[in-house]
Amino acid sequence: MGSGDERYDVMIQRARDLLPADDRVLAAYLIGSYATGAEDRFSDLDVHLVVTDASIGWFEEHWDDVLRDLAGPTVFTERLGTLAGGLGITPDWLHVDLIAHPLASFDRFQYDGVRVLFDRDGTLFPDGDQPAEDGRPGTPYWPESVVQMFFYFLGNLVTVLGRDELVVANQGVGVVRDQLIRLMLAERGVRRTGGAKRLNALLSAEQRAVLEGVPAAGSDPTDIIAANQYLCREMLRRGKALALETGAPWPTEFVDATLAHLQRHFGVAFD
Repeated sequence: MGSGDERYDVMIQRARDLLPADDRVLAAYLIGSYATGAEDRFSDLDVHLVVTDASIGWFEEHWDDVLRDLAGPTVFTERLGTLAGGLGITPDWLHVDLIAHPLASFDRFQYDGVRVLFDRDGTLFPDGDQPAEDGRPGTPYWPESVVQMFFYFLGNLVTVLGRDELVVANQGVGVVRDQLIRLMLAERGVRRTGGAKRLNALLSAEQRAVLEGVPAAGSDPTDIIAANQYLCREMLRRGKALALETGAPWPTEFVDATLAHLQRHFGVAFD
């Protein structure tokens, strides 16, 4: 086991004790470091629930009350996107995430490594805890929407730089890079993910070197364009190879239109 904070262990035991008393909660489990035994002094706690479909609306509104039942008083809470849950920070700056999943959309293989706290009927996690695959390669697959969104975001570089929105353009480098990362995971056949702050194990050394080599963008338009050119060339090289390997159609018309759009406005090639 890792060397995490004992105060999180108290919260985990509290979850084991309190959550089974709520009939709406069908199962509770951990993901991330505390699920796999890799916790350290920087780890937070990720608690997930499977709840009845009829109760998901209640959890969307009251997830923070459940979180405080487990973690105690908080000084900050924030819902995470459209999920039925969010994060909480305690006065001691312990970080706890609580997410509820409706039974109808529950996928027990969504996360890489699961520690089951309880399973009311023994049917949601029939094999108990699920060990992490730690980025073990599987069968490569074609991430169609990832490739499409990469070129959609890339094409919008014309708009943000045309408006001199340098902050947005700099942020866009990260958005485009994240699509390339998802393609790299598809190259390796990695579908299950762990904590948001752990990526190294999911990528090969070569892939990490490529990502670490992205030119610094800063706020200079020339540098921002150079970073996007670098990412585009990697996506073209890797994406075409993966499409060929998986037998998927490469979106030639959309890609060609995007590359022409970029060259027309910036006067430089992205391929």
